[in-house]
Amino acid sequence: MKKSISAGVAHGLFPITGMMCAVCSGTVEHVIASVPGVVAVEVNLATATASIEWNRKEVSPEAIAEKVKEAGYEMIVATDVAQAVDEQERKELRTYRGLQIKTLMAWILTIPIAVICMAHVHFPHYEFVIAVLALAVMAGCGFRFYVKGWLSLRVGRPSMDTLVALSTMVSYMFSLFNIFYASYWTSRGLGADLYFEASAMIVAFVLTGKLMEARAKRNTGSALRALMCMQPDEATLCGPDGERKSVPISVLRPDDLVLVRPGERMPVDGIVSEGSSAVDESMLTGEPLPVEKSVGDTVSAGTLNGLGSLTVRATKVGSSTLLSGIIDAVRNAQGSKPPVQRLADRISSYFVPGVIGISLLTFAIWMLAGGGVQMALLSAVSVLVIACPCALGLATPTAIMVGIGRAAQNHILIKDAASLELLAKTKVLAFDKTGTLTEGRPKVTDVASAEGGKLSADDIAVIYGLEERSEHPLAGALVAWASLSDARAVVPEQFTYHPGMGICGRIGSDEWWAGSMRMAENNCGAIPASIRDRLDVWSDEGSGIVMFGKNSELKAAFRISDTLKSEAKSVVGQLKKLGIRPVLLTGDSAKVADAIAREVGIDDVYAGALPADKQRIVAELKSSYGIVAMVGDGINDSQALAEADISVAMGSGSDIAMDVAQVTVAGGLLSALPKAVRLSGATVKIIRENLFWAFIYNVIGIPLAAGALYPFAGILLNPMFASAAMAASSVSVVCNSLRLKNVKVD
Repeated sequence: MKKSISAGVAHGLFPITGMMCAVCSGTVEHVIASVPGVVAVEVNLATATASIEWNRKEVSPEAIAEKVKEAGYEMIVATDVAQAVDEQERKELRTYRGLQIKTLMAWILTIPIAVICMAHVHFPHYEFVIAVLALAVMAGCGFRFYVKGWLSLRVGRPSMDTLVALSTMVSYMFSLFNIFYASYWTSRGLGADLYFEASAMIVAFVLTGKLMEARAKRNTGSALRALMCMQPDEATLCGPDGERKSVPISVLRPDDLVLVRPGERMPVDGIVSEGSSAVDESMLTGEPLPVEKSVGDTVSAGTLNGLGSLTVRATKVGSSTLLSGIIDAVRNAQGSKPPVQRLADRISSYFVPGVIGISLLTFAIWMLAGGGVQMALLSAVSVLVIACPCALGLATPTAIMVGIGRAAQNHILIKDAASLELLAKTKVLAFDKTGTLTEGRPKVTDVASAEGGKLSADDIAVIYGLEERSEHPLAGALVAWASLSDARAVVPEQFTYHPGMGICGRIGSDEWWAGSMRMAENNCGAIPASIRDRLDVWSDEGSGIVMFGKNSELKAAFRISDTLKSEAKSVVGQLKKLGIRPVLLTGDSAKVADAIAREVGIDDVYAGALPADKQRIVAELKSSYGIVAMVGDGINDSQALAEADISVAMGSGSDIAMDVAQVTVAGGLLSALPKAVRLSGATVKIIRENLFWAFIYNVIGIPLAAGALYPFAGILLNPMFASAAMAASSVSVVCNSLRLKNVKVD
């Protein structure tokens, strides 16, 4: 919602609590837009956020929040992202737990009412018992409907809450009237029916739908908090006099020198001024192999230092670092409004006031036609009861919940309803490489022996013993390889780590070593041409290389690389048959990416992509093709995952990727992806059928309730039958949704 832009405009993304449907988000958007000084506003129901541009000279976020509060919602204004996300999660968790209790209590109280009324279990003063029980359901469990319904009506934006409140209150008050003044009807030859069960069941049904939606929206801020934890709170500052002291990172400035010890995360973006070490940059590149860093090399905040100490001169600090840029990008992408809105949400803004209008019109027409107060009131109440949004409200969530349950059986964890709907419309699916198409765990894939044959058992025992004591990321691959042999690890008598080069161990009078090419050249001089040729090929293909030798003798070279998942080629083929264009999007080199793409059958390859590049490429693909899904497993994928229309994380990857993603494939099973697409198509079909029948039910039911057939056939649908019809429509929607349990997705 835009207005003309003036000077001094600020922008912010603010969490909104209390929204339950599209009418709610539309109300909040309308209220904020009407505040003088607000330039633009976009409210996102899925992420429960409002993106607002405002003129600092005319209005403040606090003033906007007050207006939102008057409409029955809450806008969280915090000093930083972490505080806002934390407060939003706290409030949403409290609301969710409250909904659980209220829904349970509503059904506990409603079931006895339904049994008494529908089974005609009459006992002395039973009508007062069910009146009290129904009032307990309405006031105790459904109180928010009446508060929110009134507030939304007051601002001229009636919502589903308004319709629920009106229909239940009229039904209850009409029934209460019939208890005390039954003779008013019986003296005229009419029955004084009670409709307390309708009031209670409406509240119970709608609360159940609200609980389903709330469960899908929980923990929306956990991804941001996890990203923030990647940056340490403190750093070791090196003073000009050599003094070292621990300080909060907020006091760091460009050109400061900071000491990063082994196992610590980089607190700043900077340049190494002293020391050497292997740095794990997988959070940025997604690649499992560490990168050797020495004087003059750049490092990024949040990356993990290896076994050597580094002194880093800061170039970017605080909000200027690459990690902070990723955090901002994820937050903004998550807060942007999705391109697709559910049909029920779009129609609901017209449906609610339309039903209220029809009810009032029905009452007026019967009064003018001489039908009397009773007929006019019965017909008006019937319209409100039969048009209660139970079927409409359950049409989507019941299908989604069954679909989500079916997905879980196939190792697909769905985080929200929109993603399950959108998967069927996917045009492009972008794959990350490492951990997605590949296993994501380095393995020894080739060995080049200096003697041309296999390594002896004694040599394997030595490399086994050396690497067992190493903390280098590649050591695990060598230990796993050696453990497959019959050799038993030989424990070195002395063990030394050489930062940036490798490890050495003394066994008897011999010095054994394992490490980089530089270590091999330092120990044994020139590397034989027979091995050098293979090393060049391995290096060009992006594999890790570990050299191994004794004293000045080169024993062998190990190639360590990531391997393709066995089902990758089949999955890519199935996606193509479903009409989806596969794309490879990786931070790895072009040679490695092209080789993987050829093997699995992917034609479009984007290599050497950093997090910001991945996000940009996903945005371009969306512009060119339409709905884009992104599959990834690492922190480096979080920006692209947030930018994509549907984000899919491999369950074997990082927690942050899974938090950002709307869909998680448990255990990293690629074969689940085509199943997810097929299940999405089946779910969307069921949702459309549910919506069709819910709307047809209203198209037929509302005129019947209004008495359209009475002048011709003498048929007048009283509220009791209207309530039964309403319940039947809800049951039909649920039964139709249960058909998803038998849909084939293989």
